[in-house]
Amino acid sequence: MTEHPSFAAATEILDIAGAAEMRALLRYWLSVHPRDALPGRRDFDPAAVPGALANLVLTEVERDPLRFRVRLMGTAVVRAFGKDFTGRYLDEALPGVVDTVIHTDRVAVVETGLPSYRHGATAMPIKFDFAPIERVYLPLATDGATVDMILAMTLYLTRSADRRR
Repeated sequence: MTEHPSFAAATEILDIAGAAEMRALLRYWLSVHPRDALPGRRDFDPAAVPGALANLVLTEVERDPLRFRVRLMGTAVVRAFGKDFTGRYLDEALPGVVDTVIHTDRVAVVETGLPSYRHGATAMPIKFDFAPIERVYLPLATDGATVDMILAMTLYLTRSADRRR
């Protein structure tokens, strides 16, 4: 059995992730990962990571053209943006998003099937003052190969909570 490269990539992210909530989500995603393919949405049980729920965003991948529709937006993310994008396309909810890492990193996840991790300043204005964000995009694929959903966790850190400084 050949291991899917997303497993090793997520393991590397787990080694550098700063926040306990992020590490818990990564450990859970790795535990449901079938190793030789990508996990699907059916494999992910939100009840298994209750500490992550407020910071999760689940986006559906649509193709031709490639677009991202928000299926779930956690309360901490809603609070950060000041509005709920559930049911909306990212490019409609956030004008100019296609020119930011919020979009380009999702495109890379779709094209490669690999998770994406970022720590640092956000690309979009949010409602409150904060230090860096810590964010991960995890690919999900119903058929184990074609990314059709992206599970994201974004943590909005205060300066005292930024464990990477």
